[in-house]
Amino acid sequence: MASIGHGLMIKFGLAHQPSPEKADEWARSTRELIRQGLSQELAGEQAAKRLFTDYKTRVYASEADTIALLLQQAGDKK
Repeated sequence: MASIGHGLMIKFGLAHQPSPEKADEWARSTRELIRQGLSQELAGEQAAKRLFTDYKTRVYASEADTIALLLQQAGDKK
């Protein structure tokens, strides 16, 4: 199974895999935005735009994981 950092890199077109701490910060921010009423996909996108300076700087020829799977990889088993 790919790491959360790799999944985030593919999903959001990042130049590098985020650190485990940055991935955890993304997961916390995404879960908070979901609690505020955003859909999982929109919440994940908004959190990524805010946290990753290299957001959408690359395009990978790989299928990206869903936000739900990325959150699960980050430790959210809900």
